[in-house]
Amino acid sequence: MIYFDNAATSWPKPPTVGAAIGSYLKEAGGNPGRSGHRMSIAAARIVENAREALAGLFNANDPSRIVFAQNATHALNQAIYGVLQPGDHVVTTSLEHNSVMRPLRHLESLGVEVTIVPCAGDGTLDPNSVRRALR
Repeated sequence: MIYFDNAATSWPKPPTVGAAIGSYLKEAGGNPGRSGHRMSIAAARIVENAREALAGLFNANDPSRIVFAQNATHALNQAIYGVLQPGDHVVTTSLEHNSVMRPLRHLESLGVEVTIVPCAGDGTLDPNSVRRALR
C-alpha cells in the first residue's frame, strides 16, 4: 500500500510509537497535572520529560514554555489567534495551508490586514514580492 495522506494522519506509525503508548497505558494512564495519585504523577513525569527533551532538541532555555497541542492545525490556530489583533498586518503566500488561511481570513473580518503574496505556477516565490508586501 502507498499512503499519500501521511501529513494529516501520520500512518503508519513507527513501532516505537505503539510501544510508548502501550507503556503509558500500563504504567501511567492518568491525567497529567490533574491529581496527586500515582498514575497522574507518572503521566505528568512523561509530559515533563518530553518537554525537557524538546527543549534540548530546540535549544530552548525553559522547557515549561513548550506547549503541546492536539495537532499542527490546532497549534497554528493557537499561535495565530494568540498573536494577531485588529490593526495588525500579516504577509502570507498564495500557497498557505488552510490551517493558516482560515484563521487569517477570520481575523481579517475582525480588522487584521492580510496581504497574500502570489506564488508562480511552479510554487516558487519571488523574495522581492514579499519585501514589497512588508510594512
